[in-house]
Amino acid sequence: MEDRSARPAALAVDGNGALLRAATAAGHGTRVRELLANGWSDSARNDTELMLWAADYGAYQVILGRLDQHTTKPMLRIARAWVGLDPVAELKRRLGDPAAEVERQMVSVDFHGNAECVRVTSADRRWRQVQTAHLAIVTYIEELLGIGAPLDELLARALRDGDPDSVNWTQAWHAATNRHDTVATTRWAMGVLLDPDTRTRWFAAEVLHALAVGPAPCRDEVLALLRTRLAAESNADVLTRLITAFAEYHDLGLLPEIVAHAEHPHPVVRRQVAEELCSALMTSASVREGADLLAALAGDRDGRVRASAIRVLCTHAFDHPVTAQVITASRDDPDPQVRPEVLSALARGGDAAACAELARLADEAEPGSQLAMRAYDAEHWALRARH
Repeated sequence: MEDRSARPAALAVDGNGALLRAATAAGHGTRVRELLANGWSDSARNDTELMLWAADYGAYQVILGRLDQHTTKPMLRIARAWVGLDPVAELKRRLGDPAAEVERQMVSVDFHGNAECVRVTSADRRWRQVQTAHLAIVTYIEELLGIGAPLDELLARALRDGDPDSVNWTQAWHAATNRHDTVATTRWAMGVLLDPDTRTRWFAAEVLHALAVGPAPCRDEVLALLRTRLAAESNADVLTRLITAFAEYHDLGLLPEIVAHAEHPHPVVRRQVAEELCSALMTSASVREGADLLAALAGDRDGRVRASAIRVLCTHAFDHPVTAQVITASRDDPDPQVRPEVLSALARGGDAAACAELARLADEAEPGSQLAMRAYDAEHWALRARH
């Protein structure tokens, strides 16, 4: 397989731009562009050169869902060879220039997470580049081959980057939560949740949350542990995941263990409390109290908290009188996260001016963004109001 990546360098771009640039230099630009634009392509699995290049480059988003039995094991060997290597040293070795300039940037690997894109460039502008998602590729292929790593090893892989948004973390989490013996995985995660390391507890909380969707093994035991951890957890990020997991395992209603954190000093926790108060709005016995709590959070000092509280009220209790009061009180809130929620609610109530303003904001936003979706919803409600 010819390597044609030692070509004149240019500035790197985020996300798929960096991938396309490297693929083009290696002779795979057209196919990779088609895959990224059109999603699934059954023919890609038969393109041996492309798939082997993807394993070497760390192109997780190209490999996912496109493995062929004839290339899977060679790809695993190629990706494994990168694990534990210093990417800068390896790229400089391949380029043949120990003095090459180094560039690093985080890139989005579609919706799967982030990876670091590393490029080295020589004085004569030759370059080599890699996306550090090899560990995710190894984990993914091992699972497909039925030789998945033990849970402790998956945890170690997640912690290798120490970044919960890393694709290496995400793939390790996905592998752990999709093991057949969910009881064993649950008990393992319950033990890990007591670890003194913050990131380790974070991973365990995410695993338990995922396992709650479906049969929720060991439900009563998990709830008992989560109650204890909700009262003891000191890290705000881990606490938000515990709140989410507890709400998922628990029946609908007002949950005192979650309400207890409504005045937490960190806004990310208060925001999660607002999000999970939706369960209080889904049962008649707790609607009033849940709405009152959300009304209080809708007046929070942090815009993210206010936006979440308003969104939950409008989604689950739009016709409740408390919701109307909150919308009226928030009508002139200038916060860029709150404003779309208020406009959306007003448009749903038939306010044509709010619908027009929301559409204008959406035109200025990224296509497909949450704001654009809000404008679409607003137009729907405005149309209904006219008819």
